[in-house]
Amino acid sequence: MIGKLSGIIDQVSDDHCIIDVNGVGYVVHISHKTAGYIRQYPANSKISLVIETRVKEDAIELFGFASGIEKIWFMELLKVQGVGAKMAQKILSALNIDELAKALVANDTKTFSKISGIGPKLASRLTTELKNSPQKLGIDLAGFDISSVANQTLSLSQVMQDALSALENLGYKKHDCLKVLDFLSAENQDITLENLITSSLRELAKKR
Repeated sequence: MIGKLSGIIDQVSDDHCIIDVNGVGYVVHISHKTAGYIRQYPANSKISLVIETRVKEDAIELFGFASGIEKIWFMELLKVQGVGAKMAQKILSALNIDELAKALVANDTKTFSKISGIGPKLASRLTTELKNSPQKLGIDLAGFDISSVANQTLSLSQVMQDALSALENLGYKKHDCLKVLDFLSAENQDITLENLITSSLRELAKKR
């Protein structure tokens, strides 16, 4: 198994890179955060990545991390049923470690539901099964003000809930709806249900 790669940056994109190690190019799947770390270095620079090797029936895949703590959280996410390696890296792309820990501590399923591919059931499993992970992994919870996150989750107004339900019934994905509803309600907190649904449909149509 490969646990670390040190080599020359050959290529880098948002979700993978190629590291040249003595003339052999290794394709490594990475999060957006690790991609940003790699892009700090000029082309052809030498870097080192922490590696997790995943063996499948038809392939061997390498997942790379700029830091050991990112890999630790990657492995923690994989413990949840329904979270594969690609989904774990998608979560790590969307949230930094503090944001991830804060969402788990606050039971903030809304934050996870905004990530493409995560529905209500998976969001609930993440917050339920990993709620003790931040403390277990040594994150100082005393430094977190989770009240604002918890209150935000609980304070989803009835108008927002009704609009979300109506949009989902029309076939729109929940995470897309939540993004639009958050945007529109922030602009006009006194918006009516009818206007919120109409405006949301207009915004969602732009994304199709």
